[in-house]
Amino acid sequence: MDYQAFYQQLKNKAIQKLYLFEGEEEYGKESALQALRQALLTGPMAMMNESVLTNPPDSELIAVCETLPLMEDRRLVIVRDSQHLSGRAKARAEDSAEEDEAAEEPASRGDSLTPYMDRLPDTLCLVFFARGKANSSRRLYRKIKELGGVVSFDQLDQERLLRWVQKEFAGYGLKADRPVAEHLVFACGKELMGLKRETAKIAAYAQGKAAVETADIDAIATLSVEYRVFDLADKVSAGQAGQALPLMQEMLRGGEQRLMLLALLQRHYRQLLLTRILMDSRATQAAIAAETGVPAFVVRRLQQAAQGYSVEQLKAAYRLCIDTEFQIKSGQLAEEGSLEQLVLRLIHLKRQAGRRPHA
Repeated sequence: MDYQAFYQQLKNKAIQKLYLFEGEEEYGKESALQALRQALLTGPMAMMNESVLTNPPDSELIAVCETLPLMEDRRLVIVRDSQHLSGRAKARAEDSAEEDEAAEEPASRGDSLTPYMDRLPDTLCLVFFARGKANSSRRLYRKIKELGGVVSFDQLDQERLLRWVQKEFAGYGLKADRPVAEHLVFACGKELMGLKRETAKIAAYAQGKAAVETADIDAIATLSVEYRVFDLADKVSAGQAGQALPLMQEMLRGGEQRLMLLALLQRHYRQLLLTRILMDSRATQAAIAAETGVPAFVVRRLQQAAQGYSVEQLKAAYRLCIDTEFQIKSGQLAEEGSLEQLVLRLIHLKRQAGRRPHA
């Protein structure tokens, strides 16, 4: 089931005996776990009826599960990082006959936990909590899935993520319009735990205002490397040497690697080239977004930058990035100073583009 189906169960007071929380969205899993606590443990002995174990031996976990609750109807047992759900995932098609036999007789292989899932007491809610994705080829995973307990917490799509950001700011009494929410997600990433920290910081910084502005985000948020490189590339492609060069030096002093920055700069010029080609063919913003792999508001920024170039000029800039990377990796060019040299050449190319007519 997805997390929405899980929350519907909480709302309907239909809490199962067994769950596995898995997926890349760690904040979503922690929030769901907290909601489960609040729904399940309501009495004065709440703390006494919750057990949190990290990769426990099977015998210890079973003993805890068999313990009766105190002054509550049910106990909550949380198992983090179980060895029965970790390890390198393997495709079911590659499972050997030996593994299939083990699935039928897990106790013979030292797994007494999987068969126990069929006889969990009614006084229990057992939650396995996996970091990231659990290993779906493991016997315990297959048993939990068979019993309908797997809850997936995948990253929110763009629309739901923007609504989540706006709701977070609303909790601080601040309005955040769509462009502001888009800017935050693009600048700080899509991981909810990080976004929650950033919204709290930005809300404190914007205290006294009615609404959050993009300037507030840029002033106080911890910006992702990808965003900072996009900002750098934006300034380079606009020919703004006075802003681009100090920003590049700041990133290098901060420990960013030249080859990594070069790769991201190369990606930016590829996106500019695709944008210019698609603009010339009258493609819609949605089509450009799909082709370049960026959200719609970023497409608008790419379009503004691409308008200052012809297709041939952008091809030349893109080739400069590719050639620089090749020369470094083939030993023809020292890595030290290579990024600085490339940025200066790209800025020079932009100034030439500004002096020549183009389509």
